[in-house]
Amino acid sequence: MYAIRHKRTKKFVYGTDKRYSKFRQRTSSEQALLFESYFTAHVAFNNRHVSNKLYEIVPVELIVKEAEGEA
Repeated sequence: MYAIRHKRTKKFVYGTDKRYSKFRQRTSSEQALLFESYFTAHVAFNNRHVSNKLYEIVPVELIVKEAEGEA
C-alpha cells in the first residue's frame, strides 16, 4: 500500500481542499488516503495537483488492531 506524505512534517494527505484556485492539501498524522499500488497513488498525486517539491509517495503498512473487549 502507498500514501502521499509531506516531506518536511511527515504528515499524510487525507484530502484536498478545492475551494481555492491553487488546491490545498489536508494533512494529518492520524489518518491517510491509502492506495493499492504506486500507479494509483501517482494518478491521485497528479489529479490532486500535489507539489513534487513538498510531497512524496511512500510505501506504508496497514496494521489492523483488535478493539479492547473483543476476543
